[in-house]
Parts: sequence; structure tokens; C-alpha cells
Amino acid sequence: MAGLTAAVTGLSANAQAEPARSSRGAVDTQTVTELRAMGDSYRRSYKSLPAATLAPIARDHIDLVMSLRPKDQPAGPRASLLAHMAEMAALVACLLSLDLGDDEQAGVFMDFGYAVAKEIDSPEISALILGGRAFSASYNGDPDSGLDFALAAVDAAERGASKRMQAWTNAVASEMFASAGDEHGFRTSLDRARTLLSGTMDDERWGGIAWFDLSKATAYEGSDLVRLRRYDEAMPSLDQAIDRLPGEMVRHRCSAFISRAEAHAGAGNTDQACGDAHHALVLVGQVQHRETLRRVSELYRVVRAKNSAETRSLGEHLIETRTMLKTARSAT
Repeated sequence: MAGLTAAVTGLSANAQAEPARSSRGAVDTQTVTELRAMGDSYRRSYKSLPAATLAPIARDHIDLVMSLRPKDQPAGPRASLLAHMAEMAALVACLLSLDLGDDEQAGVFMDFGYAVAKEIDSPEISALILGGRAFSASYNGDPDSGLDFALAAVDAAERGASKRMQAWTNAVASEMFASAGDEHGFRTSLDRARTLLSGTMDDERWGGIAWFDLSKATAYEGSDLVRLRRYDEAMPSLDQAIDRLPGEMVRHRCSAFISRAEAHAGAGNTDQACGDAHHALVLVGQVQHRETLRRVSELYRVVRAKNSAETRSLGEHLIETRTMLKTARSAT
């Protein structure tokens, strides 16, 4: 990754305006357009494709762009190629961190993608990667850093990112505020996200991973309320999210089911908690979302004291899913 970073540095705004050093090996506009279209489809497909399948494809695209010598291209194709590479780096980082359990390598790709985003002055990609950093920090036990990254993502997005990216970064901030116990911050950020989503969109500029809409904002609300231990209050939002999230948004539904399971467990509804955890594990098996697996594991340790048929069944399902993911990880 150090070699990749060295290969794309020095592309300041002035450098981008310079003509390519050599016309030899110039990439035609149609090729660049087709690459970006493929990248868009890969980022959207995060919502439903298995991590072990998607991660190598995204990594290959980074190598492909490097083989095209982006620094030697004219200004327009060069910036577009580098944006594509940074988006793929963000996708790889997300897959490694949340799905494949490799935080160290995820951090490497985040650093690389962020460096490229800064080089090409892309608020969209900078905001995306800072938001990813927020999740990584928070889920690894550092909620203060998670909130710092989330607020930096909001600031980056406000400097010129798409409306949907601005909305997503505010939703990320709402989760980080909730994790910190700040209800005012959670409410303010989520309201801002919903306001943005209700306005005119400029989705041709969306550089995010998968999708973010009002149904997902509702899922954030329910999950945030669980973090604030407002379990009964969280239920209607999570019910609505699960009802409205399309079936192809597998990872989003996966997160909503485990959030509702946590809400049921917090409210003392053990059987319902186990039922939703089973639903979450089925979806984990489809897309290899290890962050949800971690949350199911924590929930199981809470409910297993009931020693019921439901809790024992959940324990068995958890082990089966863990074994399945271990096999998938070793194959990547």
C-alpha cells in the first residue's frame, strides 16, 4: 500500500491541471466511464453480495487502475481514475472491517483511500472514509474517537459532497452520539439526515457504499434508541424499518434484526430476542457480516441464563454461523 500511495501522490489542484507527461498509454474516455460504472455497481452491491466474493473484485480494480498509470493520464481521466480507486479502497476497507474481521488491513485501505481523496480534493470520498473510520473506532471500543471521526465526516460532506452523503454522515453522527449517551446530539443529527433526504437529491454524485434512504434512517433511529437503553421506544422504529427495507438490502436488514433483538432482550422479551437473532444469523450467513455476528454473540451471553429451548437453539445457530464464516474467511 505504501507503493500505491507513492504512485499517486503529488496530484494537487495545480498538478491536476497540468497535461500528462506522456500521451503513450492514454486511457480513452469510454474506458474510464465504463470503469466508474462498474465501480458504482460494486458499491451498490455491498447491500447483498458476500464479502468474500466482493472484496477480491474491489482489490483487483485498485490494481487495474494502477496498471493504467493514472499519474500519466490527462487531467480529466486521471482524476476520474483516482476517484474510482479511492472508492474501491473504501469498499475494501468496509468489507475487511465489518465483514471479514481484519481491522489492521482495513486501516491500511482507509489510509490509502483517504490520501487519494485528499489529493483529488473529493469531499464525497473523504466524508465516506471518515464515516467508516467512525464505525471502526466505535466498534473497537473507542466511542470518543468514533464521534470525532463522525463529526469530521459531517464537516467534510458539508464542503461539497452529495446530499445523500451529507444525510448519511449525519446518521453516522447520530449513532456515535447515541453511543456516547448524548440524546440531544442523536436527535439533532438524525433530524438533519431526514431533512436532507426529504429534499432534492443529486444521486449522480453519490459515492457511498450500498444505499441510504429514509427507511435506513428509521433503522438508525431504532438502533440509536437501543444504544440509549430506550428499548420499548426503539421497537416501533425497528418494526417499521424491517417492514420497509427492501429484501435486497440484506446487510441493512441484518443490522435492523439484531438491533430489534437487542431491544427485545433489554425489555426482557427473551423468546422474541432469540427469534430476531435467528433472522439476523440467517442473513449473516448470506453476506458474512461479522459485526452482526459479534452483536449476536453478546446478546446470546445475556439471554443464555434463561436456559430455555430458544436460547439453546440460538447458541447452536451461532456456532454454525461462526464456523461458516471462518471457512469463508480462509478462502479469501
